[in-house]
Amino acid sequence: MNNKILLTTAVLFFQTILVIGQERSQKDPMEEFYIGTVSYTHFGESSFEEKQYEGKVGFSEVLVDLKFPYVLKNKKTIIINGVEFTNLKPNFSNEADASSSVSRNFYSVAYYLALNNRIGKQWSYSIGLKPAFASDFQSGISSDDFMLRGTALVSKQVSRSFKYGFGVSYNTRFGRRMVIPLVQLVYKKGHWGTYAYLPAYISQFYHLKNGKVGLSIIANGNNYNFYDDTGAGLNLDKLNYTRVNIGPEYETKIGGKLKINVSGGITVANKLEWTDSDSETALDLSPENKYFLRATLKFGR
Repeated sequence: MNNKILLTTAVLFFQTILVIGQERSQKDPMEEFYIGTVSYTHFGESSFEEKQYEGKVGFSEVLVDLKFPYVLKNKKTIIINGVEFTNLKPNFSNEADASSSVSRNFYSVAYYLALNNRIGKQWSYSIGLKPAFASDFQSGISSDDFMLRGTALVSKQVSRSFKYGFGVSYNTRFGRRMVIPLVQLVYKKGHWGTYAYLPAYISQFYHLKNGKVGLSIIANGNNYNFYDDTGAGLNLDKLNYTRVNIGPEYETKIGGKLKINVSGGITVANKLEWTDSDSETALDLSPENKYFLRATLKFGR
């Protein structure tokens, strides 16, 4: 299926229900905040072909995210400390011998510190730093596993229904270390909410009494240091991984401040490539489009 057709269809869907949502009234907070999340994502198998390599690859991904907010006495400044753990596990199988599967674990451990400050009634800014170690850790921890990510964002609360912002981020969301401009758009009217942090995330939800239902497009990825023990002489140094998930979401409260979110759909723009010490592509095993299923537990304020 053509990736451009999928993205165009999703954008048209967002625009249609946004027009419907504009006819309703605002009652809810603009954005949600969760102290802790735990998620598991399963990606179905899909084929890859690269030179003499041909087979299938499937993924599983676990994410644990904890935030510890602290509001200063001025009531305008919030300091957030947090920790984040990610485990990516690709599983490879040979096309000729499906029983000869090989899997490998990649980990990312990060600490982040964020400062959110309100200026006047409409403006606010946020600055965040996220030092992280990302690797397969086959040879322990080294300086090659480390990178410092950062984000700066300035936002304006135009009305109770609309908020926008602009910023910049240095991260590995698209598989490589790069500087990415950010655009934030939040629009809520009645039960409808549109949330966008472009180019990484856009969603449209219909808010229920104890949950929400809608559609989201999420781009994510990472850059992992790789210990090459394959013996193939390919000089593999880094694993670049990225994908875009498109699909429906449903979220509901299951008790107190605990919610469960389930989603599924199709994963496009998959990239799974190894680069050498000169950051040139040495092995590209990027798979075809595939399905994904995700379950997430969220604990709110």
